[in-house]
Amino acid sequence: MPSPESEMLPEPPRERAPDLAPDAAPGPESPSAGVAAGAGAGAGAAASAAARADRSSIDLAKAAARSRLRAARRQLTADQVAARAQALARVLPSVVPAGSAVAGYMPMPGEPDVRPFLTEHAADGGAVYVPVIASPQSRVLEWVRWTPDAQLQRSAFAAIDEPHGDRLSTVALRELHPEGLTVLVPGLAVDHDGARMGQGGGFYDTAFGASPDQGTSTRAATETRDSGSRDPHSRDPRRRDSLRFIAVVHAAEVLSPGTFPVEAHDLRVHGIVTELGATTLRAL
Repeated sequence: MPSPESEMLPEPPRERAPDLAPDAAPGPESPSAGVAAGAGAGAGAAASAAARADRSSIDLAKAAARSRLRAARRQLTADQVAARAQALARVLPSVVPAGSAVAGYMPMPGEPDVRPFLTEHAADGGAVYVPVIASPQSRVLEWVRWTPDAQLQRSAFAAIDEPHGDRLSTVALRELHPEGLTVLVPGLAVDHDGARMGQGGGFYDTAFGASPDQGTSTRAATETRDSGSRDPHSRDPRRRDSLRFIAVVHAAEVLSPGTFPVEAHDLRVHGIVTELGATTLRAL
């Protein structure tokens, strides 16, 4: 997470420009033109400083929220996490169709453990994929087909295990399953509007958020329907409509809107699953 930037020092006061003669037209080199240019520059600097202050405020608020949520996870015992994993294995089949393709994850310490569900889903013929960090600098995830006997190794970039195997880009994974893909999205919290707070790396936001290959926006799709024209992405296997995002968090991590900052690039989910049950927020 970027560290807060220091505040900008105020500009020194400007000297008042001399008055123009009544018939003098301000030209590029005239004093009034200089005053106007100076005022514009001052306004731009003030706007830039305000934007940096807003950015710093958002970053600090997110850092504080993540710190609280991680502290709460550290209080969970191994037995609690294991019991919740079995509960998730009972709940997740209600939102993930049997035999379908699912993008799961290998849990970090304290995260809801979906491995019991993934094991059962794979045994029933479902295709299971889990992410591998391909580039931490570019926030790029790739995906490997997972089975319960997959050979795992510790990631070089995060406290997660990653399987060996052929890798697929996010776009390639979606093209492989144009019929639909359920993405189990890990995170630290989610609100009742479907906004998610992740760990801060931005990997899922980059893979599934506002990148250009996600298809038409909700507004564009609505305008297309209203105008009666055909959606050019209707047969595009990469379209966003082929994806279902399900946040998997602990029950205490489902929060009221406004509890944590939400930005335009943050991934929104269709539903929430906890050890206590499933909630559908919006349909595809």
